[in-house]
Amino acid sequence: MSTPHWPRSRWQDSGTQAFWLWFVFGDFAPDLRIDAQRYRTGPPPAGVEAVRYRNAALAQWPGYPLAGSLGAILAEDNPSLLDAARQAGECWLLRGSVQDPADLDGLRGLIGTIAALCDQGGVAVVDPQMLSLFGAAPWRQRYFARDAFQARDHVLILADADPDEATRMRVHTRGLRKFARPDLDIRNVPAALVNHAGELAQGFVEFQCDGGVIADGHVVELGDAGAQLVARLAPDMADADFNNRHLTLRWPDSAASAPRLG
Repeated sequence: MSTPHWPRSRWQDSGTQAFWLWFVFGDFAPDLRIDAQRYRTGPPPAGVEAVRYRNAALAQWPGYPLAGSLGAILAEDNPSLLDAARQAGECWLLRGSVQDPADLDGLRGLIGTIAALCDQGGVAVVDPQMLSLFGAAPWRQRYFARDAFQARDHVLILADADPDEATRMRVHTRGLRKFARPDLDIRNVPAALVNHAGELAQGFVEFQCDGGVIADGHVVELGDAGAQLVARLAPDMADADFNNRHLTLRWPDSAASAPRLG
């Protein structure tokens, strides 16, 4: 067995599936070919498809990413790029699920395929799981220019007001479904400690991308005597904030210290 290029050194089988989804908009040659060696790629993993569509036909699909609520989010981020994607003649859809992978070489290969599409007529890449729209050149630079996995490139960490707790913050993620892992929702965070909550989230993201499993009931000790964060698994895949299972951790009302990350 060959050594994986992108291993997961902490991998434990979670018993769930990783889900991958990207859209690449552009105008592509009828006889488009991808140099597998140059782009570090090959056929999609079993369970994953790469399908070419006319953009106008795909726009009739209920999940079309350039319209609806996702389209509105992308318009706020880069309206001119969104318009260019809408004007493109075609779209490649890369989509599918695989059993919790012991390494990330399948993901690496799909990144190579997307890079090839960016080099051969692609103008924009949509990653719905990160609510993100990239131009072809920035996407290629971020994901393909170096053959190295960086968790922060693939998972979005957000900080905003906690809708249930006045004066408190919420730190949450999107994108961990790519790794067959639950996203994170840290609630009731004191505003002064939001950066510490972000560091905690980043550590959990890296641990899970590397294959680690955070169990329901996992405890994080805070600096305050006896104060804890307890991870509780919410299994609802339909929650629009995540489109994934997620772990909820609630900061204790009285705790004012950072978590112990060691």
